[in-house]
Amino acid sequence: MTDRPATRPLFPLEQRVLVKLLSAEFPGAQELRCQLTQTRATRPWGSESPSIDLDVPPGVPEAAIEDGIIPAIGTVTDDSGELFGELLVWVSDGRLSALEFSWYGDTAPMELPDPGLVTVAVR
Repeated sequence: MTDRPATRPLFPLEQRVLVKLLSAEFPGAQELRCQLTQTRATRPWGSESPSIDLDVPPGVPEAAIEDGIIPAIGTVTDDSGELFGELLVWVSDGRLSALEFSWYGDTAPMELPDPGLVTVAVR
């Protein structure tokens, strides 16, 4: 019996979005990028939510970064250039722990945006 959650490989779009967000330079970014090859998805935040919890297996080096949201935030625009939302990466105990897609407005997204619609800034 294990207390580790059931996992699945990251979908290609999830992988591309995480690569985009982790391409920014900030303390701990390199270690988080190294974790990405072994990161797996555990569960969505809701039945139609593109936000997911992440799992990095034991033995993968931790990043020297505080728990919470990494300093690289992805601003998402729609096809017409209007602001649509933000992408946030969460870290717990130096490991990638979640990818969140928060949105502006009344219509919740059902999938992650194309990385080409994401602008990453370090705050």
